[in-house]
Amino acid sequence: QMPRADVDELIGIAPTVAIEQRVTKGTRKSTVATITEVAQYLRLLFARIGVQHSPTTGAAVTTQTEPALAKRLQQLLKSYQASASKFKIGRHSLNTLYLCAPLIRGRKGHHEPLANWARDHAYHLLRIDGQVVELSAFRRLDRYVEHDIDLVVGEIAPSTSVPNQILSKALELGKGSAFLMTTNGELLSWFSTKRTDPTTGEAFPELDPKHFSWNSPRGWCPTCRGYGRLYDWMAKEEESTFDRLDDFENGDICPDCQGSRLNQVSCVVRLPLKNTKAVTKVFLQHSIKTTCSICLPDLLKLTPSELLQILSEIRTSSRYSPVVDELLPEIQERMRFMESVGLGYLQLNRATATLSGGEAQRIRLAAQLGSNLSGVLYVLDEPSIGLHARDNEALLLMLEQLRQRGNTLVVVEHNEATMRHADSIIDLGPAAGTHGGEIVAQGTLSQLKKSTSSVTGHYLRQPMQHPLRSSHRDLPPVWSARKKLSNRQWITLQGAALRNLKGFDLHIPKQRLSVICGVSGAGKSTLIRDLLKPLVETAIQKKSTKLTTKTADLEHQGDSPSFKAIHHADDPRKVIEVDQSPIGKTPRSTPATYIGAFDIIRQIFAGLPEARARGYTASRFSFNTKGGRCESCKGAGRVKLEMNFMPDTYVTCEDCNGRRYSSEIDDLRWNGRSIADVLAMSFEKAAEFFSFHTQLSHLMKLMVETGLGYITLGQYSPTLSGGEAQRMKLVSELAKGQPTYKERQYNLGQGNLYFLEEPTI
Repeated sequence: QMPRADVDELIGIAPTVAIEQRVTKGTRKSTVATITEVAQYLRLLFARIGVQHSPTTGAAVTTQTEPALAKRLQQLLKSYQASASKFKIGRHSLNTLYLCAPLIRGRKGHHEPLANWARDHAYHLLRIDGQVVELSAFRRLDRYVEHDIDLVVGEIAPSTSVPNQILSKALELGKGSAFLMTTNGELLSWFSTKRTDPTTGEAFPELDPKHFSWNSPRGWCPTCRGYGRLYDWMAKEEESTFDRLDDFENGDICPDCQGSRLNQVSCVVRLPLKNTKAVTKVFLQHSIKTTCSICLPDLLKLTPSELLQILSEIRTSSRYSPVVDELLPEIQERMRFMESVGLGYLQLNRATATLSGGEAQRIRLAAQLGSNLSGVLYVLDEPSIGLHARDNEALLLMLEQLRQRGNTLVVVEHNEATMRHADSIIDLGPAAGTHGGEIVAQGTLSQLKKSTSSVTGHYLRQPMQHPLRSSHRDLPPVWSARKKLSNRQWITLQGAALRNLKGFDLHIPKQRLSVICGVSGAGKSTLIRDLLKPLVETAIQKKSTKLTTKTADLEHQGDSPSFKAIHHADDPRKVIEVDQSPIGKTPRSTPATYIGAFDIIRQIFAGLPEARARGYTASRFSFNTKGGRCESCKGAGRVKLEMNFMPDTYVTCEDCNGRRYSSEIDDLRWNGRSIADVLAMSFEKAAEFFSFHTQLSHLMKLMVETGLGYITLGQYSPTLSGGEAQRMKLVSELAKGQPTYKERQYNLGQGNLYFLEEPTI
């Protein structure tokens, strides 16, 4: 049975764009260009109006006549015949070759009509996604996967001359292109009436947007497969291809593509440009040699304003100008949005993994809000995450411009500046979890301030007071190069010079709270996460009071040292980092499992006399393994119903009533409660229930102290809000830093060093 809908009625809904709360920097292949979607438009631009050049000679490709192609084919066959006894491609000799016509490139479908057509016209072989297939054995292809299909027009023996009509037919079916391959499907040479190197006679396939994508085998560099760098795991996956990795360090720039990520053919397609002073100036700044054209890797070296400047200087004919007129507005809108939110300094080929949280958040917003739409309902979940007040001001200006275009904006937010810009505010409360769920105030900012029942209104009226005002703690003595004893109370980093850091000295007092602030992209994460954290970890590991460039041995040192020395960083027990990455939100994850409390609870239940008599171990009390879980729902407590054309929905399991366990396990009681009852407890109640257990009680109290006492131990993690998930992550990291029984007994250790990246998210 379907569950009852969450609402009774919903009217007046416009086309909706939902931008969820997420702090992510994408994959290793993600760049500023791909996340803003500008890369997609540039790929299309290069595929449609780019001028193809030969990677061998650098000459622009030209048209070629059929007789000239036939002559070249005969020359190739003669050279193959001359070396037939010793020349092999893979495991196949060149006794027979296939002349093929490309029919389909990157199109989804089962393609049965094409196979039927080929069969009706007396053809016998197709090359499907690189594999030669007999038409008699053809089966419908996966209709949801993109396929490449070539037709084998004729079989050729190198020792015989090729009838001109075979090549002519192949060129006709391939719309001006054909190629020669071995019987096992390995390509030998292209023939093209439109794209031929005038010097060598080498021909190239028709350009496609995927030729300019480093996520596609057609476009990526075969050595690094589009990553731009060589990594150790590549050698493990394909040993034959990556034997040369022995000569490189993990993460070194790819020697073949020099970090551009694209293959040689894609790197030499160029956009024709007008030879203007503006073009020359930009090219000089980035050491780009030619000024009459530009390739995609060079174009991606530019910043948003430079990109728009170069694209405005494209030299087009009347045939291609409609393509430029269609694509340029889309690129301009996204680049101008990046400029307006303060990201105009970023190069488009910058890897998103190197961006700060605030930069990544603004780029996501640029991708979503940078399109010129009107009459749309935008739903944004905390867009101010990771933004400095200055950057948030620019974002609010953009949101107001979206509103002026006739769009509706609904923003879930805690940010005070955003509330002050709102036309209407809806305040939910009065508290969290089961204590919330009501509209406590609604109206303008002034109306919200007057509300006595609104906690938000209270803080808007009267700013938060610092809990330690008038009772400041004493700071350690001021750092001085001469005071060796007092210097041990500081961690001192000298000559911080990684990425954009300018070689300054950093002094951090121990057993204190130090805050690193500044605008997004200023270098905060680079300083703390990428430089200070690994240095402190190395100092603790080596038990070294002083580390220098030579003794630290950091991977990112490269040619120029990123620091001079670090002093007195060996005291902490361990380094614990709480970063911005989201917690895993799988349906089988719960708060109790995430913070590590459930392992202890299962051991307590496994210690019951009845459980020991039955031979139950702690694993029997897991809802993820067979034996103890309800098999109807596999321990999920609910069953997923797949809906056609609608999101999947869930219904409570009828056999266990959502309790996740079999009746045998659910019957076992400890202090009157089964393990399913414990999962249904809130952390407030669980703190009392497990007060006898030091470690478990401490975990429960940490959840209560961070304001999460109302959450149940078995709540599904995907139902947690962003703020709840971040606080739960903080609890799990705080728990890892607790001293062991031995350390408490003998008073060992000097405490931990915590790196908290924007814990207020």
